[in-house]
Amino acid sequence: MKIKYTSIFLFLVIVSGTAQVYDDHFGAGNTIGIQVSSSDNQSIDTSTYSISGTQLKPDLVGASRFLAQATLGASYEDMEYVRTVGIDKWLVEQFNLPSHSYAARYDQIYDEIQQIISNDFHADDYMSYVFYDHLIHHPDVLRQKVAFALSQIFVISPYGTSLSSKNQSNLIYYDFLYEGAFSNYKDMLSNVTMSITMGDYLSHFQNQKADIIQKTYPDENYAREIMQLFSIGLHQLELDGTPVKNIDGNNIPTYDIDNIAEMAKIFTGLGAAQKNDGTPNDDFNRDWSINRKIPMKMFDYYHAKGEKNILPGVTIPAGQDGMADIQQTLDVLFNHQNVAPFLSTRLIQHLVKSNPSPAYVKRVAMVFNNNGSGERGDLKAVITAILLDPEARNCDWIDNPTNGKLIQPIERFTTLFKAFDLTTPSGKIWFRDENELLDEIGQSFLAAPSVFNFFSPFYAEDKFVAPLDLVSPEFQILNSVTAIAYINEMEDAIRKKPFENRTAPNSTGQWLIGNNNDQPVLNFSDELALYNSEGIDALLDRLDLILCRGQLSDATKTIIANSIQQNIDNVNGYNSQDVLHDALYYIMMSPNYVIQK
Repeated sequence: MKIKYTSIFLFLVIVSGTAQVYDDHFGAGNTIGIQVSSSDNQSIDTSTYSISGTQLKPDLVGASRFLAQATLGASYEDMEYVRTVGIDKWLVEQFNLPSHSYAARYDQIYDEIQQIISNDFHADDYMSYVFYDHLIHHPDVLRQKVAFALSQIFVISPYGTSLSSKNQSNLIYYDFLYEGAFSNYKDMLSNVTMSITMGDYLSHFQNQKADIIQKTYPDENYAREIMQLFSIGLHQLELDGTPVKNIDGNNIPTYDIDNIAEMAKIFTGLGAAQKNDGTPNDDFNRDWSINRKIPMKMFDYYHAKGEKNILPGVTIPAGQDGMADIQQTLDVLFNHQNVAPFLSTRLIQHLVKSNPSPAYVKRVAMVFNNNGSGERGDLKAVITAILLDPEARNCDWIDNPTNGKLIQPIERFTTLFKAFDLTTPSGKIWFRDENELLDEIGQSFLAAPSVFNFFSPFYAEDKFVAPLDLVSPEFQILNSVTAIAYINEMEDAIRKKPFENRTAPNSTGQWLIGNNNDQPVLNFSDELALYNSEGIDALLDRLDLILCRGQLSDATKTIIANSIQQNIDNVNGYNSQDVLHDALYYIMMSPNYVIQK
């Protein structure tokens, strides 16, 4: 039965203490070979805030907590593997796995679909087919998680924009984030800047110098967002992410409206470099039949040549060619003192927790500034620092009132798919999540409503969170509608089918519809065998481990066990499969699941 009441518990849990505390283990694992020092005292030399050791081997609960931060979902076998090899070795293995282009897979799926239907009317949907296909079929789970996080920092928004008809180019752009997830931030900033997809979205593709006669001026969209959202933010920051204050105690802006207008001049003169047939493009205004897979090129005639005061005290000299202006500007942004704490905070929020302590931000920012070998902006080192930091691994933090984050709606479903080894008869994972989830839960793959993402990193629920000077970003898209819709969608995913696998043609052969002979299936065989042999308590313990990171409270377990026992006693034909479905359903709408700690 569909739930029709408001699930306010999902909202209130951010201020409740529901997790268990593990006093005997570091990261719910042993402490062999581990050295940790940490302090919130900012007067102490933070270079000593460190974690070291090559034998970081957690127990299963620790492995579950770690994988919840580092992946979009993990199975019991994945947790066993991390427990066996250790977190350090797992990270090395993940960093060394090859990448697999999303854009190239789009081409393959497109060709497969053209063998089934007669047009590409729903070609936009193929983006999500590629995303879920990759999720299920490729083992580079850390790269996938980081790319998904980066896509909500360096946002493009295909739906409702000019990008909606250029669907493959969105995955070409996503490849910059995915393949660059372990590269250098400077390279990523450059790739994003020179991407035709980003140029289309934030208007610096074919952006021209001012024309006094025509009274036209360079578009300011990208100039504003590359600073505000992609690099330095609105206010000057200390290394620990706290704002720098002026003598009056106010925040100090990093730039002003005049700097935006000057920065806009930098990004003038960029057009398509190549036609679709591979020949060079010499027409600045050409926006049809162009190769979107390669970066834009500079058409210097359309570039503003004058001096540009891009930041307070920072001037790009007059008379340079356009690409020199762009490279110097990217160097200025990359080396700005704000970048390390700004990007470190965003990534921590997506991977670990919404409210990292200043000490945590500072430790990670120091790694951004120097990876230990003199390199600035090494994202592999930054990701490692985030995931191995004491604030991420030490269980003392679990019950800290600043700890935790609401799991994003998409990730709740990917967690289900990965935890229980989703398969289909054909091997195709053609999930049109925009159609099934976007209006229901407020999120689908690469479909943010604006450049500000699905939710703001600064959003704070006003009754409980804001008064504590905390933020709760993901709660911005949680309301009575999306909370109930999530519960109902999850119930369908568990009891009926995870989604419609759209691998069949409709009656006219013009578009894809759900294929009743090719529906996705979740594998519950181990859980059913455990329940049949050991009972409900053993089943709940296993689901607690796989889904709740060992944080399912005793009270919640008791409520679920009692509810299931009532069904066993009173519902005719209530079998082991029903027990499993109910247990899974109750857990996945519980605070212990949706709040990651």
